[in-house]
Amino acid sequence: MRALDENIKGFNLIELLVVVILIGVVSAIGYPNFNNWRSERETKDSVIKIKSLIDGINAQVQRGRYAFVQVHILDNKKEIIVTSRGMKPEKLASLINNEDSSWYDADTKKPDYANICNVSSDTYWDDDPDQGSDNIEVRQITLDNVATSWEDDDGAVCFSKNERWYSGAEQLKSSTDGKTSVDSFITICRRTTDLKKCDVDLSTGRPNSEHKYLYKIQWSRFGYVTHSKFDNKYEIDDNGNLALDEKGKPIWDPESGDYVKQQ
Repeated sequence: MRALDENIKGFNLIELLVVVILIGVVSAIGYPNFNNWRSERETKDSVIKIKSLIDGINAQVQRGRYAFVQVHILDNKKEIIVTSRGMKPEKLASLINNEDSSWYDADTKKPDYANICNVSSDTYWDDDPDQGSDNIEVRQITLDNVATSWEDDDGAVCFSKNERWYSGAEQLKSSTDGKTSVDSFITICRRTTDLKKCDVDLSTGRPNSEHKYLYKIQWSRFGYVTHSKFDNKYEIDDNGNLALDEKGKPIWDPESGDYVKQQ
């Protein structure tokens, strides 16, 4: 038995050092790939959650639970908070049938499309998670490590069953020559120390600079929602190879690339 014990040997110091070095090398090679995969996964998951929230509240409109709904998006420079709110048919009818209500412009007595997608009143919506509503039909989600094309601001889009009351507010509303229009998309990108908000053209969503993970969530006035990812393209040199800058990094081509619809 003693002879058997003497034949059992452990690792010596050199062997342990070799193992530690090998583990360090493998980790150094694999970590960047894993980190990139995780960043892309988290950004895509955030986009899908926003799309799901918009789809969900519009489904409640089609079912008749609500006659008028809102999706509110707040970017507070640290996270994105997305909230769905609902107005029941009875309340919408009371607003529409009263020309002295906030639904109408006080001067023209016509629907005030610039303000009916209200983001300021605490009592405007029947069901609002910000006001303590716990109905499962409305939701609020908080998303870390992603950003919009604005910073420390908010925007909202509102839908109704017959699309007549389709409207927007704040960053999702535009005015040109006195006419108000509703923005039909929002861009979502990875928030980093160097990228505080998505650097995009606000009218098209096309990036002004390279983004590793840039998505567009787009909707129609009828509540149909899609999402797409921007496919970056890079310059090609005269030999047909990727053109590289002085640091050996591929040169991003701002004119090429486009959004590719995701499933």
